[in-house]
Amino acid sequence: MSASAIPGRRVMAVCCLASLALAAAACGSAAPTAAPARTVTVTATPAGPPTPAPTGPVPCLTTDLRLTVGAANGAAGTIFYPLDFTNTSSSACTMYGYPGVAFVTAPGGSQIGAPASRRPPAAPALVTLAPGATAHATLAVSDVLIGNNCVHKVQVAWVQVYPPDQYSALSGRLSRQGCADRSLVTMGVTTVTSGA
Repeated sequence: MSASAIPGRRVMAVCCLASLALAAAACGSAAPTAAPARTVTVTATPAGPPTPAPTGPVPCLTTDLRLTVGAANGAAGTIFYPLDFTNTSSSACTMYGYPGVAFVTAPGGSQIGAPASRRPPAAPALVTLAPGATAHATLAVSDVLIGNNCVHKVQVAWVQVYPPDQYSALSGRLSRQGCADRSLVTMGVTTVTSGA
């Protein structure tokens, strides 16, 4: 074999090997066949029946009520005033608990003295007021505390009453002597009960 034929054969061998490598690479890199598409259907299952809307009467709003302060009656140095709440709306509503009570200078005016404390022993009970029906609480004012312990006695003409669980007040006429001392609690109020 001549010396000039050897490089030619080498080139040919390299070309053959390169061709085989390209063929192998082409076979190995063939794109895989795609899997057939699958459709998945999801059905939502409700967790349970929908929550029903509350039924029955709702709490009485201040705007649903009219306040009447009844005539005073007294015993042993304490004067009692009935506080009557009448449902003026066209729907039944409920009241539960203690009203908030204080003497004021005028409807929507400044508070005079300490607000009424909660008087035992009655536990609160849910009161349902039909349209036009009345519920009541009793305000007790101590003449003894005002007379003997109050430094700043004042004449009052109005009482402010917050129905239970409400943030706006009703006002009623109540003319009597009160105490402007915020540190002296001279009044107490009972829970709301049925009837006038």
